[in-house]
Amino acid sequence: MITFILIIFYVLHSTYTIPAKWPHKFISFEPPETRPIKRPLGYIEDTYLNFTQLATKYGYPSEQHSVITEDGYVLTVFRILPKCSPAKGFPVILGHGIYDSSDTWIFTGPDTGLGYILSNNCYDAWAVNFRGNTYSRKHLRLDPEKDSAFWEFSFDENGNYDLPALIDYILNVTEKSSVYYVGHSQGSTDFFVMGSLRPDYNEKVRLSIQLAPVAWMKNIKSPIPKILSRRSKEIRSALEFAGYNEIFAKHQLTHLVPELLCQIAPNAVCGTVLALTTGYKLGSITSLNLAIGIGHLLVGVSVKTLTHFAQLVDSGQFRRYDEGKAGNTRKYGSTLPPKYDVSLITSPVVLISAKNDWLSTPEDLFILTSRLPNLVENYVVPEPTWSHNNHVWGVNATELVFEKILSFFQKFNT
Repeated sequence: MITFILIIFYVLHSTYTIPAKWPHKFISFEPPETRPIKRPLGYIEDTYLNFTQLATKYGYPSEQHSVITEDGYVLTVFRILPKCSPAKGFPVILGHGIYDSSDTWIFTGPDTGLGYILSNNCYDAWAVNFRGNTYSRKHLRLDPEKDSAFWEFSFDENGNYDLPALIDYILNVTEKSSVYYVGHSQGSTDFFVMGSLRPDYNEKVRLSIQLAPVAWMKNIKSPIPKILSRRSKEIRSALEFAGYNEIFAKHQLTHLVPELLCQIAPNAVCGTVLALTTGYKLGSITSLNLAIGIGHLLVGVSVKTLTHFAQLVDSGQFRRYDEGKAGNTRKYGSTLPPKYDVSLITSPVVLISAKNDWLSTPEDLFILTSRLPNLVENYVVPEPTWSHNNHVWGVNATELVFEKILSFFQKFNT
């Protein structure tokens, strides 16, 4: 999870933001004016290809599906079909982190993208997009460009509405009894929320594997979110007063400028930002993947989501969004927001963590592990410099993480 540091950049440059009202087409998913510019400027092609274009380029058949949530959000899900028949085990749902999308599971290429690796090993992989990112900016009634109510959500709604709808849809399509789930960063948070608020879904999850899991954030080591979390209420008010309920979107400068700079100097720019915010060690993600990856990151997040994470840091609790005393009373029936009860997550859980992760620290993971009733393993990657994003993009991710995931799936296939 990239920190709030870019909020400052956004506020300083918001006057120059490219207009947000672009047409939403499956073939593009980004401002159409920018795409013809990138090729002649020498951008690496995989930077600007969308999910289906990347999958097609590397010879993997994919499908696009739309899932409608209970509260009217339309989510886009991409399915990578298994390379062999019949498929092994259960369908695998891949849940992305904050500022991220389904692309995170494939943009590193066919040898190192988990989505491709799952397909090669005969698994039916479903890369989801939670509400608000570049692929899931639709609603049955609300317009994300006109209606601020569209952005009135945090990871609470991702777990309470999005993930249950996705699970039910995938089980219906595949006619399977349960799913595997792999979540990264906020993708794990969403799962913990679902398991706490919708415990009946434990019966539908054969096994979940959480990479860089985020629940308690009392002991994070990344300094800037710790500082900014104390002013999260004021930051949210300032952004919304200026008309920004969504930030870090693909059509905004906070995506376009980093994308350009990281094409020019991926290690110096992207690597340095990751090092300052997550504990990342320079060189542990290839410069090529850094350059390509930023083209698929910073693709839209609600201000409320960022504020909710800031509340976790500031309070030291894993609890629902704090609406203030009056708002909490109306919404929850109490003056304080309720805590998420992760002891209700009875489905098997594997945690995969890192010693040098500044956002998912061993101290906070200890709180989580002590409360999960069906923890299979808390696997700490045996590489002392491993950090938050290495789990999905690291140079040794296949050997250190993905093979571990496959071994757990094999154990739970029956």
